[in-house]
Amino acid sequence: MKTGATLHGTANLAFDAADAVTHIVEGMYRNIAATPLPLGTAPQGSAPGIAGLVLDSVRKISGVTRGSVGWALSRLSSELDRTLLPGPHREAAISALNGICGDHLARRGNALAIPMQLRVLLPESPSGEETPAKAIPFADLFEVNKRAVEIYPRPMALQEKDFVPSSRPLILLHGLSMSDREWTSRQHNHGEALAEHSGYTPIYALYNTGRNVSTNGRELCNQLTELLNAWPVPIESVTFIGFSMGGLLARSAMQFAAEEKQAWLDKVDKAVYIGTPHHGAVMERGGYWLQKSLTYSPYTAPLAALGRIRSAGITDLRHGNVRDEDWQHHDEHDDHTDRRQPTPLPEGIKHFAIAATLSKRSGDLSGKLLGDGLVHPSSATGRHRDQSFHLPFPDGHTKILYGLGHLAMLHDSRVLEQLTQWLGRGTAAEV
Repeated sequence: MKTGATLHGTANLAFDAADAVTHIVEGMYRNIAATPLPLGTAPQGSAPGIAGLVLDSVRKISGVTRGSVGWALSRLSSELDRTLLPGPHREAAISALNGICGDHLARRGNALAIPMQLRVLLPESPSGEETPAKAIPFADLFEVNKRAVEIYPRPMALQEKDFVPSSRPLILLHGLSMSDREWTSRQHNHGEALAEHSGYTPIYALYNTGRNVSTNGRELCNQLTELLNAWPVPIESVTFIGFSMGGLLARSAMQFAAEEKQAWLDKVDKAVYIGTPHHGAVMERGGYWLQKSLTYSPYTAPLAALGRIRSAGITDLRHGNVRDEDWQHHDEHDDHTDRRQPTPLPEGIKHFAIAATLSKRSGDLSGKLLGDGLVHPSSATGRHRDQSFHLPFPDGHTKILYGLGHLAMLHDSRVLEQLTQWLGRGTAAEV
């Protein structure tokens, strides 16, 4: 993302945050002035007296300042883009921000909102050659001598001389608040390792993880339709690997493809879900109850607005939403009920799941309570007491790894070993 757009988006988000804080402060003044009972409904309206006048003035000054800053940054944008080039640290920070409030960024048309794109890693340009537009070096942060090149919605990149496509596209979908860069962890990348040993062409999706999973799923389905129709060689198979939220995104995209009868779904042979909260994540459920507890007293009710900052993508992780119907008809911030529609794994595809737990052995209390720190193994392997939601992975198609945290699955050798066993050519999984 160019520097001018980054600064403009950051400024707009800062002013949005200032407006939100002003609203919270106004609520606190209003509620305290009304001297309500400790428990009950908070009063409504503006803050009374001098406090109300001051806060109204703050809003007006903020609005004028926002306009002035926007004008100044627009005048400086070209020079900023020329002198301050983007780096991987910036993209990682923007991806994290998208996970927290990406739905807000998208609604406001903020430049920080990440548009979905599909990218591949190609060798770094030879010394002395200019790095092509839209090509972003990875080496600075993740120590991989590759550059990321956007191939959708920029399909002309398929014709790059360094791009050698195979007949086996491998779609890799990252998790919440992450970017496609973070498939590379501790100088290791599961997708690149599979490409080297099993002939895949890894394709990395970059997307705004703060939007609803189903919103991203529909867009991914459409982008894959366009990309795979333009694929330079005949396609033998399409394979998915989804990490954490990425697994829900894979299921959502395949659900839309089935409903729309997209031809690429018939090419999908396997899908692997790594640490995917098929039935929700522990941390988001805790976040909901923390936010809800603040609403029970008029004195803390304004602070509940802080809990509502959680993006639509985060609230989707409470139960594992993958369809529009799972979230459209109720407010996820106010309603804890699991209102999902049963969404079975697509038929005709081999599905696999890898789960992790911090416990050293089966039955340890830490594993029962925390799982891998974010996702419990029962959720990651699709188990549910209601058979309509239960995801019946066949025997041998699930693996639970002990003594392993959520993010560590991205570089753990046991994960790669399992992926190779399931996805490698000529393995038992092919039978």
